[in-house]
Amino acid sequence: MILYKFRRNIIKKIKTIFLKQRFVKSFYKNDLFIYDDIFPHPISGFRYEEFKTLLNIFKKSKIIVEPISYPALKTEVKIHKIHILEFKSKFPELENKFIEKKRIVNINTKLFYCVFLSNIYRNLVWLEKYKIPFVFTLYPGGGFQVEDLISDQQLKKVLASPQFRKVIVTQLYTKEYLIKNNFCEANKIEYIFGCVVPQLSLNANISFKKNYPAKETFDIVFCAAKYMSKGLDKGYDVFIELAHSLIKKYDFVRFHVVGGFDKEEIDVTLLNGKITFYGYQKFDDLNTIYQQMDVIVSPNKPFLYGKGAFDGFPLGTVIEAVLNSVVAIVTDKLNQNTVFENGKEIIITDGDVTSIEKEIVNLIQNPEKLFDISQKGRNKFLEIYSNDYQMNPRIKLLTEEIERK
Repeated sequence: MILYKFRRNIIKKIKTIFLKQRFVKSFYKNDLFIYDDIFPHPISGFRYEEFKTLLNIFKKSKIIVEPISYPALKTEVKIHKIHILEFKSKFPELENKFIEKKRIVNINTKLFYCVFLSNIYRNLVWLEKYKIPFVFTLYPGGGFQVEDLISDQQLKKVLASPQFRKVIVTQLYTKEYLIKNNFCEANKIEYIFGCVVPQLSLNANISFKKNYPAKETFDIVFCAAKYMSKGLDKGYDVFIELAHSLIKKYDFVRFHVVGGFDKEEIDVTLLNGKITFYGYQKFDDLNTIYQQMDVIVSPNKPFLYGKGAFDGFPLGTVIEAVLNSVVAIVTDKLNQNTVFENGKEIIITDGDVTSIEKEIVNLIQNPEKLFDISQKGRNKFLEIYSNDYQMNPRIKLLTEEIERK
């Protein structure tokens, strides 16, 4: 019995070591390895487009998928397999690009790439052990919070790694934060404003879209994921307060909520019949909703979800809306806007009910302005969120780093 228990414990320890040691370095070498904790979930459109493009461009490439963040999107992890099968059916040429982290992975690659601080930090140990160079995109969120002890410690460790090559930042605020705190040299920072967007969104057919007053209602939409009660960080509370104020003035205004909020979040009894909840939507289904909208309101605020937590400018949901000729009324507390002309292509407010309502009333009373901003905004967004603007610099950077190896 004692011998049996001893052998059982030894086997258990060996299995534990084996399960932890999932990476091996074989003879076959790839050019690029990508890692992600959500791909190919259809809700995350920017990942879907970016990784699909990279896997197509770099022939000797693979993507390691580990759906540990599915619960954050209110999705069961078991659905991941369905999403993979759906992706492969759409893009059969990429069928052999997937590696599920639960099995042994050959990590012999010239370069590693991922998005978000949490993802690069999660993989840092084996990247350093096997001396794999890496590049990553430091989007807001995903473990990155300014002036946060844990975030700063992780960031310092990643950027001080001997395997670190370049970091892509999408907001000027992020670039200035890295330089100000001496996290890394400026020449290792690549600034590309905005984010990658599914190119299907740029081809949205807006020929049948009607703006107020060509339709009887003036439709206002709010779209965001839920991370905290009442959506204070995204400004959901402001949106509902705005709705209550506007229905006292206009009987034809309607309100729409896409994302993680429902009628139980904040009392909307007085809005009955004038507000619609859609829940989370796939990125390629958003255009059906946005084609009915006049304005999207995004009064998000930094540092509410957590110390140092902030969003990129503008939110991805706003980008999708503007590409469907919806006028965006947004906030920019951190002065991240460097490309859009306020009042002509986008409307930037203080984010309080009074300032947002003033802009909406102006658009209702001046529908020609509503149409003008919707068209100019869409044209500018088509330029900024094209793959020429977003993906080409990324591809160039990754190619240069691969060729250095």
